[in-house]
Amino acid sequence: MNIQLFSFLYTQRFKLIYVVTHRLADVDAYCATYAIVKLLCRITKDSTVKAVFPDGLNTITMKVSKKFPMYIENNADFAKVDLIVIIDTNNPILLAKSMRGVVDSKAKKIIIDHHPLVKTTRKITNITFIDMKTSSASEMVYDLYRTNKVSLGKRVSQILLLGIIADSQHLFLANGKTLTAVSQLYKIGASIEIAKKILTRERDPSERIARLKGASRISLYKVNNFIIVFSRIGSFHASVAKAIVDLGADLGITIGGNGKESKASLRATQKFYTSSNLHLGTDVANKISDSGGGHPTAASLSKTVDENMLEKLLLNVIEAKLGKLKTVK
Repeated sequence: MNIQLFSFLYTQRFKLIYVVTHRLADVDAYCATYAIVKLLCRITKDSTVKAVFPDGLNTITMKVSKKFPMYIENNADFAKVDLIVIIDTNNPILLAKSMRGVVDSKAKKIIIDHHPLVKTTRKITNITFIDMKTSSASEMVYDLYRTNKVSLGKRVSQILLLGIIADSQHLFLANGKTLTAVSQLYKIGASIEIAKKILTRERDPSERIARLKGASRISLYKVNNFIIVFSRIGSFHASVAKAIVDLGADLGITIGGNGKESKASLRATQKFYTSSNLHLGTDVANKISDSGGGHPTAASLSKTVDENMLEKLLLNVIEAKLGKLKTVK
């Protein structure tokens, strides 16, 4: 697939190229986008390459962007672009305000992702570069540099290492291939210590309060020796779900909404996924909502229903896979 991807780029000229990722880009999405922009600038002739971040960056990614700034196109015109590279985005809905422009654009489209694609994404792209065994989009971009013999400088190596460490949960989810990539980036000059320092952050009081509130509002279930916990919270859904898992749950789910639309974040232990074979992204989030998706142990979704209905939908999907959940009082 690497050869096909780059032959596509070498044999045609593109005046304007956009690299676009999902809304509120996380660290991996930002780092992969940064490195792809640099790569495209080197291998395409007379091309203008710009990064597009729908709805901006999340909090920790904003910190990364200050250390590794790049030009961001805030007024993207997808009617004028010749090539669109979609990265770390398996569902067009995740492109938020850029979705319509990307879908309707006559530009050729490449997608690079480590999540399973939804059918609508395959329909709008010309070339798909998918590797679900890879820990991060940044690792995939590293592979593109390596297999196509494009040299990596120290700065790009550092930002790719940042993305890999962030999306592999500080290498907890790393496999042998990931560790080889990290080793090679280290040899080029990337620093694991610098990456950890950038990614380390102190939670502000509002997030800490949300985590504590979430822990006090739990509904507890058991099935097949798994502990599954639901909680209701208005903000910091992902952080609260992770806190619930850290407290001892095998699967933590947080739900919040405004009465008309509700959101959910799901987090699970690696042991839960290995034992249950329940993929939170494809088996749960994507089955409930077109906007849902994620990894085996981390996913999110939103749906135009109230909180009670979303919890019921989640329970039904989980029980269909694992069996009847028993309430623990």
